[in-house]
Amino acid sequence: MNHIKTEVHNSPNVNGTIDVKERIKKALFQPKGNNIIPPIYLWIGLCALTVFTLTPFIYLVLSSVTMKSELINGVIFTKNPTFENYINIFKGGGGSGFVKAIKNSVYVSVLTTFFSLGIGVFAAYALARIKFPFRMTSLFCILAMQLLPSISIVVPFYMMMRDGIQIKLPFTDLILYHSPPLLDTIWALILAYTTFSLPFVIWLLAGYFQTIPKELEEAAFIDGCSRFTSIIKVILPIAAPGIAATALFTFLGSWDEFMFANAFTQTYESKTLPVVIREFMGKHSIDWGFMTAGGIIASLPPLIISILLYRYIIGGMVAGSIKE
Repeated sequence: MNHIKTEVHNSPNVNGTIDVKERIKKALFQPKGNNIIPPIYLWIGLCALTVFTLTPFIYLVLSSVTMKSELINGVIFTKNPTFENYINIFKGGGGSGFVKAIKNSVYVSVLTTFFSLGIGVFAAYALARIKFPFRMTSLFCILAMQLLPSISIVVPFYMMMRDGIQIKLPFTDLILYHSPPLLDTIWALILAYTTFSLPFVIWLLAGYFQTIPKELEEAAFIDGCSRFTSIIKVILPIAAPGIAATALFTFLGSWDEFMFANAFTQTYESKTLPVVIREFMGKHSIDWGFMTAGGIIASLPPLIISILLYRYIIGGMVAGSIKE
């Protein structure tokens, strides 16, 4: 009888353990809602993607605090970490050039973002709110400009920057303005980057503006606001997340660009960070210490900005889909 009582007493524990295992199995291996893939495989894929994404950056960080002799010998985990690479990159013979490159990258990225948003906001508003013939066709044509390969217009851009930009009176030979040559200046990069950033800015913000209810503007018109005032006081504050996300992507695109910067700048007074870091790779040798340290320094501003504004990135991109 005692043996039977013991089995009866232990049977709820066994059933409880089985229920817990079933719930865990169901939670991990049974798809939820409309999902096709079970959660366990989603987590495995997410972990694999995280490792795949972070491994190069971790290796870059470890390499930047490793002695050059150990880097040449393939040492990954150094026993004597040092900040010598970071110190020498600022104090060495090319230190002043590296600092100048940082300033140039900041100027180019900030001014490109400023000009792109200054023009793109009003162009996007016109495409989103004002009805005119071929409005959507114009929007798709603007987007199609991004499909043009950048390499195909390097030479025309180079010739334009070499000879200076001319503004002529239409259908005449009268020159209204002729700029000095822009090669080896940051303005060549600003003009080139703004040209490529504008289609993206207009397309994204036009979709974002279309998600804002028109009744808000109509209420502003009733209160006596002009269209320009309603844009400043009503549209822009509401569209702040989308504008912030667009500004961030524009800034990152200008910060990382290499091809035009390498073609248009040959002096340390105009070179940006990607070009200067590339020059640590010589014809017969590679300065791995400077390259890794420079890579870390160049990646810090975009990384910090992205972490601080990641909510704007997600919100702006989701709301930026075109709705008609």
